[in-house]
Amino acid sequence: MGLFSRFRRQKLPPPPRETAPAQPWPPAPVAPSGPSAFGSSLERSQEPAWLKYPVSAPKGHIIVFANEKGGVGKSTSAFHTCIALCNAGESVAALDVDLRQLTLHRALWARIESATEYGVKLPGPEQIMLAQQNESELEEKLRMARIRHSFIVIDVGGHDSPIARRAIFMADTIVTPVNDSFIDLDMLGRIDPRSGEFKTLGNFARLVEHLKEPGLAIRPKLLDWVVMQNRSRSLGTKNERKVRDALEKIAPVAGFRLVPGLRERVTYRELFPQGLTLFDLEALPQLGRLQPQAREEIWAMLRALNLPSDALNRVIGGPEEGA
Repeated sequence: MGLFSRFRRQKLPPPPRETAPAQPWPPAPVAPSGPSAFGSSLERSQEPAWLKYPVSAPKGHIIVFANEKGGVGKSTSAFHTCIALCNAGESVAALDVDLRQLTLHRALWARIESATEYGVKLPGPEQIMLAQQNESELEEKLRMARIRHSFIVIDVGGHDSPIARRAIFMADTIVTPVNDSFIDLDMLGRIDPRSGEFKTLGNFARLVEHLKEPGLAIRPKLLDWVVMQNRSRSLGTKNERKVRDALEKIAPVAGFRLVPGLRERVTYRELFPQGLTLFDLEALPQLGRLQPQAREEIWAMLRALNLPSDALNRVIGGPEEGA
């Protein structure tokens, strides 16, 4: 017998002839069909990207300041809205999609520098930056911001672009500042200068109308479009009244609300480059007077926006009546 004979594999006896019958495989589950079948593969493939992989239920309210006409005070109004919400204790994110100017972000960066220079604590929003100005990155940034923050304030450049359209499409509130000029009104609607009669909607109003209905799939309620008459003079002029009358004729056709905006004040121009508002003067009295009338003007603008913030409403006295 060889040395390794003991390790040779032993032959196993054959299995018995009578064995238990094989059990059949369980039937494959049948996918539901009919009207109650939600989330089929075809439907999921057609959903927008930001609806396919939500981490949790979004809560952030998106406010977009937009007008295809530049120089109407979009960034100033967006900045004051950001700071007012932060002062009320809300969690806010700010996004400037105009990479050529970045007016809103520059004011917020200046606010950080002012807080450091004067040694005071100034509340401010989280700044969201886009490495590439494209729609897919905007959707991803907003999807995450809506989970982390109560409000997202977006400043859109004064021109038409795909990323501006995507921001308007995803908005819950659109704020469109206009100046007291009939040239500015052309983007909203055409008014006959002689008879004062409404003729047709303008390009920007048609754009919002085009994007409003598809956006219902991603927002919990109807889009609120607000047009504010901005940078008016301290004393009402005849032209200001004519512009307001024209806006009141365009409003029911275009579907926006008309609210008061910020008047033309030197104090706004002086504080904005430093990233400051009138409400910061309580902590920095050396920079100027509080100006109660101008402060109430900002509160009136915020009340008219009807933002879903109990904290802000307690500070400003609730939404504006009749808005």
